[in-house]
Order: sequence, then C-alpha cells, then structure tokens
Amino acid sequence: MSKANKGEWSEFYVFLKILSERKLFAADNNLEVIPGKYFVFHRIIREENDGERKIYDFNWPDNQIQILDEKEEIIMMVNDSSLPQKTKKIFEAIKNAWKWTFIIPEARELMDQLLCEKVKASWTRKEDIIGIIDDRISPTPIELGFSIKSMLGWASTLLNAWDTTNFIFKVTWFKWDKNVVNIIDGKSKIRDRIKKIREMWGELIFVKPKNSVFAGNLRKIDTVFAKIIANMLLDFYSWNASFITALTILLSRNSTLEEYGFSAMDFEYKIKNFLDSIALWMVPSKEWDGNILALGGYIVVKENWDVVCYHLYNRDEFRTYLFENTKFETASSTRHGFWSLYEEWWELFFNLNLQIRF
Repeated sequence: MSKANKGEWSEFYVFLKILSERKLFAADNNLEVIPGKYFVFHRIIREENDGERKIYDFNWPDNQIQILDEKEEIIMMVNDSSLPQKTKKIFEAIKNAWKWTFIIPEARELMDQLLCEKVKASWTRKEDIIGIIDDRISPTPIELGFSIKSMLGWASTLLNAWDTTNFIFKVTWFKWDKNVVNIIDGKSKIRDRIKKIREMWGELIFVKPKNSVFAGNLRKIDTVFAKIIANMLLDFYSWNASFITALTILLSRNSTLEEYGFSAMDFEYKIKNFLDSIALWMVPSKEWDGNILALGGYIVVKENWDVVCYHLYNRDEFRTYLFENTKFETASSTRHGFWSLYEEWWELFFNLNLQIRF
C-alpha cells in the first residue's frame, strides 16, 4: 500500500463515512451542520487504477454493500456491521499522523475488503467522489460529482499556483537599472521589490494574464475580471491584507476601477462567482465552457470527524463560506517565475502570481 498525505487519506475517509452512514449533512456558511438537512446517498462510484469504475450499491438493509462493475454485474457482496467503528479508527489515524505522508495499516484490510486499489481520485479531475443521491427535483436518484477538502492537515488550496496563474504588469516611469530591484532578497522580497519600484517613481500597470486560456476563463466571470484580480494582487503585495474579504473592501477604494462604476456589493458578487467557479469547475489551464464539472458540490472533512456537504441547492451558504474563509498566498517565486523585473522590446515588466488558500 502506497503512502498518502492527510488530504488524500481524507478522500478515502469520506468514501467510508458515506458507506457506513449513507448520508451527509448540509452545512451553513460557518461550516456548521444544518440540523435535519442532509443528502441521502444510494451509491458511490470509484475510478480505479485501470480506469474502470466500481459501483458501491448500499441501498440494501443490514449494512450490506453490493460491489458491481461498470456493466452492473455483481462482483461481490460485503456485509460488515463494524464499518462505522473501523471508519472512526481511520479518522483518528489521519488526524493523529505527524508525517507529511504515511501508511494506515488499518486501511489496508478495508481496501482489500472493498476492492479499492487506490486511496484518492486522479488529480486531473475536479470531482473527487461520485455519488448517486436523492434529488428534490428529479423523480429518481441522480449521479453527481463532489470535490473534497480536508481540515485535518495543512490548510487546503482553493487555487494552486502555476505558471498559468501569473499576471503581467508593465512597469512605467522606472529609469534605473532593473538590478537595483532584482538584488533585493529576503522573506518579503516580492513586497520589498514592489515598494522599491514605487519609491523610484515606477508604476505597475496591469497588462494581461500570462496564460490566454486562463484569461478567457476569467472573461466568463466578467469582461474586466482579470483586471479586478490583478488589482487585488497588487493590494495583497502592497498592504498588510491577504483575506479575500479585506482585499474586496480595498477594491472599492481603487481609483483604477472607478470608470466601471462597481459598488462594493458588485465586487463581492463577482468574486463569489469566481471562487465558486474555481471550487467546482474552472481549471486555469483548461478552456472552460461554463459547464459544471463537480456537479454535486463540495464535501468538507472537519476536525471533529464530521463530514459536511455543500450541495448546489445550498449554494448561497457555500459561496459565503468560500468568500469568508479564503485568502491570497505567496507561492514559490522561483518555481513560478514572478519575482523579477524583466525586459521585452525595451520595456520593463513584472509578474505577480495568484494562489488562493483556505
């Protein structure tokens, strides 16, 4: 059995939690359980190493779980009344682990018993788990994908930093050797370099996102949304503000956005749309057609072993949760290439990178 980190093991824990309890409670915007509001699961679909899907049908009495192949043919029947207790042991092992990646011996038995070949879903997919659940609109249960985040390890990223999440700024009125800025080092070197540029009369003017695909995806949020995010990045690296809520307040005071006439409420609405899109379907490096990939919603593993769900039906609570619990973060500048003044066609440029973490 290969090692996995807390976030990856949490995906397996969610799988076991649904198998043993057959439902997930809905959460409010503070991640608290909404009493009496839950989503009933009938099946879970897992994609294994060979790309084939296994279907776990637990719409049976007496803790029975039927495992089927893609053709709906029965592979085996499992009956384990101790699954809830075993699931809790897995949770405790994840929570108490102190290494970055680790093995859970108790999980090996369960994986063999349930014919699971891997701990987590493919990293290329937005949906980490697929379930067949009751739907209040459809007369029959429907198949929905969910993205999973865990609070058991390091705070999860909502948007990972890549070269594709760089934003390009032109530096005007700067008449000095660029090395005066580029030699600045230290823990806060990016902030210090921007400060130095401004002290030497330089001005950073947003040009465009570096990646054209990401730029196109942002235009689907709003035609000027790339400029909104770029100004939030500048504020992040200029002021002592990192939380999305604080950066949104600064937007309404930004003179470069005055021409659009957006109110504070407008900015909040657009940013919630962006966070919602990133959480459920948009990937910066892939062209997004506006359709949902993680159709069901978001599942969060809490530190008290609760697993709560944001379904698209309680989307307002989910959007508020994202807005109030995320922040900008400085990613690796050397890995993503956004820390130095550089020259192209006798003009100076500076890149800033976008990463968002819970």
